[in-house]
Amino acid sequence: MIKIKRILCIVLMFCFIGTAVYGFTYEPLNEDIIDNLEEDYGINIIIPNNEDITNYRDCLMVLDRGLRRFPEGVIREITEFYSDSGISTNVIVGKTERISDLFSEYKLDEKNADLYIYTMQNNLYYDTCVASEEGFIHEMGQYVRDYLFKFYGYDKIKSEFEKLNVGYKYGTWGEGYDKVFINKHSAISFNAEIADIIWYTEAHPDILRNINDGNYTVVHKKIEYLASIIDQCFSSITCDTRLWQDALPQKPDEWALDAIKAMEEASLIPEELDGVYNSYITKEDFYILTLNIVENKLGKEKFTKSFELTKQEDYVAIDPVKGEIYVDSRNGNSNLNAEVCNEKEKRLNEAYQIGFMDEDRTYDSGEYITRLEMVKLLSYIGNELGMDISDYEAVDYDDISEVKDSDKPFIYFAASKGLLRGDGTNIKPYDYCTYQETYLMLMKFYNLL
Repeated sequence: MIKIKRILCIVLMFCFIGTAVYGFTYEPLNEDIIDNLEEDYGINIIIPNNEDITNYRDCLMVLDRGLRRFPEGVIREITEFYSDSGISTNVIVGKTERISDLFSEYKLDEKNADLYIYTMQNNLYYDTCVASEEGFIHEMGQYVRDYLFKFYGYDKIKSEFEKLNVGYKYGTWGEGYDKVFINKHSAISFNAEIADIIWYTEAHPDILRNINDGNYTVVHKKIEYLASIIDQCFSSITCDTRLWQDALPQKPDEWALDAIKAMEEASLIPEELDGVYNSYITKEDFYILTLNIVENKLGKEKFTKSFELTKQEDYVAIDPVKGEIYVDSRNGNSNLNAEVCNEKEKRLNEAYQIGFMDEDRTYDSGEYITRLEMVKLLSYIGNELGMDISDYEAVDYDDISEVKDSDKPFIYFAASKGLLRGDGTNIKPYDYCTYQETYLMLMKFYNLL
């Protein structure tokens, strides 16, 4: 009986891949999602027999979220390059009756670059299991890799990697290999390693950043080299993109040390942001950090009541290489560490409920947030908690004319309270902020609450 129960639990766990652990809620499905994705990325989405797209809603959500993980314009440039070469990029969604097919799949030949995403009906709960976003990003890593080989040159890239791998051979694993390769799968072959670097830098930069306790390794040199190649291969990559910088070890500036120390001592900085200081902060991370400090200041009970927050359902998915189960959600964010993922998803659900995100929760998790967007959100929270945001002095900055009249009070309020500092006579409302600049701003806001 005990063995039967264990087998049943395992079967049910696999059936829950991509489904709710308790309750069933869905993201709204934009009826134009296929047309929008095809237009934005230059792909062809193929659904069997022209079926109703609602039968494949989870597949389309995984596709949408996975594509948005990559820098804007990159995937479109690849599809156009392939199209000019007579190669069509197709995303094929379909149904399967086998759990093993829930992994995403990628195939490239002379005419097609095909990416597969499958869904499986869960008859027990009338819900579906679907290939995870993690798995899709892994396959996209191979898609981007093959483009780099064609556009930049397979032999040139391999030659540089062989120089960096001196003393370490593919197909083996031993002492010191963890400072040269991301994992054992990457050490299998050159092709596998390139795809894994792209996958990890897009999905798990925190893991790479903290290899060897945050000190530079050969892995980081490989990331820098590959980033330099991508910069040459894509016109959409700019200095502001700061491609993969958050996957490299960083050191904070002295002026930010006190704020960082205060936030770390209060456990306000999530584990996955450990060691990131000089990269531009994303909207997603700003939401999480802001809600961390607000809850810490108010206390959990008052925080929940103040914004009338409700609990978010959890999901589970599977690592495409290791096959390990981890927590996921329909918000489009995953992490191999279930505890970290749970906390992250909880915060993003709260951000949605408070009103940081659009109605359908569509936002780019990797998109940077501007200084103006930051102070508007902080002003909103402050106002909700009884702060007088009309208490400010108007300052005639040289670049204030760039800001709409309706947004100027937010700039004035933030500047008056010391949340936002200009550069001489400019306030730079549309510039991005680094993580350490954000820590300083949030600790000042914390003291105002």
